[in-house]
Amino acid sequence: MQNDAINVPSASETKIEDSCFYDKVECSIIIPVYNEEKRISECLNALCKENYEIIVSADGCDDRTVKIAKQFQVKITTFPERLGKGGGILNALELATNEIIIIMDADLSVSPNQISKLLAEISDADIVLGSRNLKDSRIPVKPPFYRRLLGRTFNWIFRKLFGLQFFDTQCGFKAVRKSVFEQLENDLYLDGFAFDINLIVKANERGYRIKEVPIEWSYKKGSKVNTTKQIYVMGKDLFTLWLETKKRKYGTSNLKRFYDSLNGDVYEKASKSPFLPRRWWHQHKNKEIVKYIEGKDILDAGCGSGAILEFLGHKKVTGVDIGRGFIQFCSLKYPHAKFYEANLEKLPFEDNSFDTVICSEVIEHLEHPEKAIREFRRVLRSNGELILTTPNFSFRWALIEAVWTRIRREVLEINHKAFTKRQLRRLLSKIDFHIQNNHVFMLGCLLFVKAKKN
Repeated sequence: MQNDAINVPSASETKIEDSCFYDKVECSIIIPVYNEEKRISECLNALCKENYEIIVSADGCDDRTVKIAKQFQVKITTFPERLGKGGGILNALELATNEIIIIMDADLSVSPNQISKLLAEISDADIVLGSRNLKDSRIPVKPPFYRRLLGRTFNWIFRKLFGLQFFDTQCGFKAVRKSVFEQLENDLYLDGFAFDINLIVKANERGYRIKEVPIEWSYKKGSKVNTTKQIYVMGKDLFTLWLETKKRKYGTSNLKRFYDSLNGDVYEKASKSPFLPRRWWHQHKNKEIVKYIEGKDILDAGCGSGAILEFLGHKKVTGVDIGRGFIQFCSLKYPHAKFYEANLEKLPFEDNSFDTVICSEVIEHLEHPEKAIREFRRVLRSNGELILTTPNFSFRWALIEAVWTRIRREVLEINHKAFTKRQLRRLLSKIDFHIQNNHVFMLGCLLFVKAKKN
């Protein structure tokens, strides 16, 4: 088979292609793929015989996978870089028109005739896990011994850490209600193969009904997974998620009520705290942000106590925050600037009003961060810049958060979502920002992005 290159979109876009229209069907099948030109044709031939809505999610592919998939009556969503298994699934959800989502691997290790089994079981459940490790499971073609050993060891650790009695979290054959994905969106931190355990753990925390059912599964050769690398990555992700569940829970989810309850100088005090690590955190972060600012007309979105104004000199600055105390404090301390009390998801400014928007450690607290970023784009002028920082979801961040929320005695900030680098890039690209700089700083705990409005 000729290995023709595929044209992928630029980093600023997610490309969606529909090769047919669908009537209402009972489920949508999502197939996350990466360079599957050797197997995608057989997979789609088998699935297209039935009346299913099929969505191929191809991220980072540089082979003929997309070109082959276009020959079938399926929907295709692509992204120019690897999003991971979880990222690919979430990217495809926007195309799904049905409430029941079936997730399948492209290697057909599970025959399409077993889809009906998942559909039958989900009638009184929210998530159904296909399992290779139950009493009635059938494995006609077994995987190599070392894969079976690694899989069972991983599952044993999972059950011990989380106290959940599911015996095969990683089988790529599941049924999930779309509404569950939508409700858990801010809790799905992991975007690689550990996405499955993230989904199961968070769904269980929310009280969703999860079933595990036996299936027939056969090992297929040709996996591109680097086993040694995945042992490390999956192990780290497993313990990262466990640490995330150990952080102290927050007292409220009402954004306005919480920030109105704070004194307006709380973040100024933090930037001058006698606790040196805390002081360093705020001051070093603000110095890093200022290094990248080019525009003169600046919006500080989520300005808090206005600490970053100390570093901006005589630039024209407008601040906005949801907390009334912050606005009152900043208006008195910085009379040369303007401050507004407002929600970032609905800014009180006209289109094309600013050269630069700064949003530092804010979007992780928002219920709908995408809405806020769309507002940032709206109020930016042509080629305006967005400078954004937010926690980097990682083992180190989860450890710090777990320890910090346990030792603090004062009121804690409301619950929030930390992003991975890939998740943040996908979100900004989706909203048509061109990313110019994207790095991790603050000892690997924060993500920094500078992006231009396209």
